Amino acid sequence: MDAVRTPDPAELQQLINESVSPILLQFSAAWCGPCRSMAPHLEAFAQSRSGQLPVVKMDIDDHPEVAARFMVRAVPTSILLSNGRVLGVHSGALSGGQLARFIDGAVAAQGQ
Repeated sequence: MDAVRTPDPAELQQLINESVSPILLQFSAAWCGPCRSMAPHLEAFAQSRSGQLPVVKMDIDDHPEVAARFMVRAVPTSILLSNGRVLGVHSGALSGGQLARFIDGAVAAQGQ
């Protein structure tokens, strides 16, 4: 079972509006090598944080309007959101450990 969600834009907006915890939103593309190499790390991270942190993946080619809304200029790009606000942004592939440090650091910086 995939722990990473792949919603449509309306479902993403609903998740952003209703989530009580931060959300990791990762932008990728099928043609992107670093995105493909990061995918298993993202899935493992999502499984390890299941129930604590929703992990969402959006393809920039399938949903260019969402990528434009978040001003994504490169893939992969990971964005941490909380209460509709951006807590942190990272462009480039991350390992599972790097993802954890990115998330935990951004959350700690916001005092959440």
